This record gives sequence, structure tokens and C-alpha cells, in this order.
Amino acid sequence: MIAFTYAAIAIFFIVAGLGGIMYLDHRFSLTVVGRNYAMKGRKIETDDPYVRSQYRKYYAMRVAYSLFLLVLLFWMVSHVG
Repeated sequence: MIAFTYAAIAIFFIVAGLGGIMYLDHRFSLTVVGRNYAMKGRKIETDDPYVRSQYRKYYAMRVAYSLFLLVLLFWMVSHVG
């Protein structure tokens, strides 16, 4: 039963992690639609200060979301069994 619980937790965090990051990336692209920028890995190449500030904001939200999921994972796993 514990193995099933850990498997369910793993599936939940994979879906929540990928889905949340993809959603934040989608919101970023909707925010800067029509402006010129290029993504080179995790770096952004643009001359537009609005795009740069939005990228920093959404990158910070991605980091905060990832840390929230990590803390939630530790909390959930510590309460199993």
C-alpha cells in the first residue's frame, strides 16, 4: 500500500511540475505576444525592456513554484505510512 501511495505521489508531482511550468511559459508568451525576442536555453535575447522585465518576473514565478512543489513533496512524503 505504501508503494502505491509513493507511486501516486510521484505521478501527481510529475504532472503538477510539468503542467505548472508549461502554464507559466504559456502565460509569459501571451504577455509578450507581438514583441521581438529569442530564447537561447534559459537566456533571453531581446532589446525590449518590457520583455526582459516580464521574463524576470515569470522566471521568478517558475522558481517559486518549483520550490513550493519541493516543500510540498517533502511534507507529503513525511506523512506517508
